[in-house]
Amino acid sequence: MGLEENKKLVEDFFDAIAAGDTARMDMMMTDDSTWWVSPSTVFSGLHKKHDFLAIVPKLFEQAAGPLSFKFHDFTAEDDRVSLTAKGHMLMKNGRTYASDYHFLLYIRDGKIAAGKEYLNSAHVGDIFGLPKSAAT
Repeated sequence: MGLEENKKLVEDFFDAIAAGDTARMDMMMTDDSTWWVSPSTVFSGLHKKHDFLAIVPKLFEQAAGPLSFKFHDFTAEDDRVSLTAKGHMLMKNGRTYASDYHFLLYIRDGKIAAGKEYLNSAHVGDIFGLPKSAAT
């Protein structure tokens, strides 16, 4: 795949995340894919594909509206796509989830082989709660 195809794959993947469409996400990921989320949140760690897909519905448990991303700094090179984004989602308690992100995705054979997600861990903790080790 070329660079533009890689960028399109990533755009489609984030559309699937925003929709909570884990079946579509599954089809866009390699069987051995991994997803890493920066430390200090309930979502943090290195996740195998199945575990990562199981996390996605948890994003929407407290949501009152859809998740959306506004993308910035969208760059593709070799087998990588890098982008910054601002997330936005209204919550049932009236608050707004609005984290800043940097994503780095690795593409192999037309699918996402790995993702790295850097986010505002303080904001994620404030909205979704702290990891068990930090809450005690």
